[in-house]
Order: sequence, then C-alpha cells, then structure tokens
Amino acid sequence: PRTPPRKQSHRTNNETTMCRPSQNPIKPPLRLLLTQESFNATLPAKDDSNKLLQHSPYRYGLGGPDSMSTMLTVSIKVLLLFTLEHVVRLIIQKVSHIDPILHVERNRHILARHLAVDFGSLAICGFIAVKNRHTVCGELITHMKSWGKSDSMSDEETERRVFTYHPASQQMMVWFFAYQVKNMYDTIYWNDGIEFVIHHIFAGAAAWGGMFPGCCHFYALFYFGFSELSTAILCLLANFDDQFGVVGLEKVFPKTKIVLGALFVSSFIVCRCIMWPFVTHHFFKDTKKALASTHPLAASRKNFLHLLRFCCFGLSLIQFFFVAMIIQTGKEELAKLMS
Repeated sequence: PRTPPRKQSHRTNNETTMCRPSQNPIKPPLRLLLTQESFNATLPAKDDSNKLLQHSPYRYGLGGPDSMSTMLTVSIKVLLLFTLEHVVRLIIQKVSHIDPILHVERNRHILARHLAVDFGSLAICGFIAVKNRHTVCGELITHMKSWGKSDSMSDEETERRVFTYHPASQQMMVWFFAYQVKNMYDTIYWNDGIEFVIHHIFAGAAAWGGMFPGCCHFYALFYFGFSELSTAILCLLANFDDQFGVVGLEKVFPKTKIVLGALFVSSFIVCRCIMWPFVTHHFFKDTKKALASTHPLAASRKNFLHLLRFCCFGLSLIQFFFVAMIIQTGKEELAKLMS
C-alpha cells in the first residue's frame, strides 16, 4: 500500500523558535545607576525558568543591576571624583589669600584630595546608611538599643539577613567601590605606602563581592557606611598631619584641629569601640550558619563568605592598633596644649 503523503506544516521559523525554550537569557540593557530607584531588583527572587541568580552570580548578583551597568556607573563616579577634586583645588586657589600656606600648589592638592575625594565619598556612604537604617537593618539597631535583650536577631532569620538584596546597600557599595578605585590611584600617585595599597585592595574586593556574587547586604550598611563616619572625620583631621597633610596648617587653624580631633575620638569610640564588636559578633554568627546552609544561593558564595570573615577578623584586630595610636596621639596633643 502506498504511504499517505505527510501533512505539511505551516509553522514559520519564527513560530518554531518562539515555541522552543529560550537557550540564552535576555541581557538587561546597559544603563547608568544614578538614583536609589535605579538599584531596585531587576530579577525575581525565584527564577525557575532560567535560574539566572543561581547560574550567574558574578553577573547578576542578588538580583539588582547587572555587573556591566555597575562598572559603567563606577567609571562615571570615578570621573566625577576627579572633576570634583579639581574644582575644589581651584576654589582653594581662589581663596589662597587667607594664608601663604595655601600658595603652595602641593598643599592645595592635598587639601582637595582629603576634602573632595576622601571626606566627600565617605560622607555620601554614611548618609546612605543613616537614611536607610530602619528599612535595611532595623532589627539590628533595635537589638543594639536593648543591649542584646530583644529577640529581633533570631537565628531563624539568618538566611534572610545574609542572602536578601537591598537596593540601598547596593547603591552604597557602588559609591564605596568607586572611592576605593580613586583612592588607589591617589595612594600610588602620592606614595602613601604599601599598607594603604593592601587596605584598598581588600576594601574594594569586599565591596565588589558584596555586589557580585552578592551577600550580607544587611551588614553592608554598617561596615561601608556607619563605621566610615569616623573615618570621614579622620580624613579632615589628616590635613593637619605632618606626613600626609599640610605642614603648618595647625598653626593657621589651631581650634579647627582641636574640634576635629574631639569629634574623631568621640565617633571612633561609638562606631568602632561600641558598635563594631556588637555588629561583628552577629556577622560571624550569621555567616557561620550561612556557610552550612542549604539555601540555593549559598553554594556559589561560600568562598566569598570565607574571604569576608577573614577581612573582618583582620580589620577587627586593627581596631586595637588604632585605639593605642589614638591614646598616644591624644597624650602628645594634650602635652602641646599644656605647654
């Protein structure tokens, strides 16, 4: 018997392609991230169709803007810091009649760096942290206010604290990473020392890793925001340092140095001596549980969690060195005032 003719299909190539499951996920458009709203999550928390979050953590992080848009924004912010530094340098030159010490070009460069780049960047990070403190880490603040007596930091919420995306934290880490890029350039240009180079590498790596693969946004507000408020004041105080600042500036503005010194010591005690141990205790506790977690986002972030714990441990040890240095410097300054 003759075989009946095969029925012809009228499906077009486009229709056939549309019926097949997508082999390549649609790439998000390249865009500048200029507002906090631009950092809102672009990927769903659960993406069963192509599992972008699980398969591409170094491109998509925890679901916010992708790494390409982030790098574009970082580049623009670094250029902005260069521009702002130059503008401040010109302003200082315009008011250099205040004192001959401002006639020296090197002094104007040092002041512009510490004012525009260092203080400006850290002040922005601190502002973002203060503004979003209740929406991101409200339970941590509540627990801190109760001196650890509240139940707001329960163990059942560990995975949420470690693996939840927060737009404010992502925005702050973009600023902090851009600052570390500019800071690295300045450190090499001014020959600050290898210890500063190492610090900027670890600080930048922690900020970038917090975005890609992404984790611990809950704690990012403190480590890249609140704790840097004391550092922002220190950057202003550094202008009076004989090694990294302007020699003789303290003779021109003696009261300013005293006020900044008092503000720095006060903020350091609050941010680094009181808040830091409390937050770090919960950070190590949560990250330890996260390393043993079966959460779908845990496996691709375990190496970075180990790196974060190592960096946090090292920075915590440095706090003791800073305390000793502050005490020694305080004694020297007090002796100067008494004499």
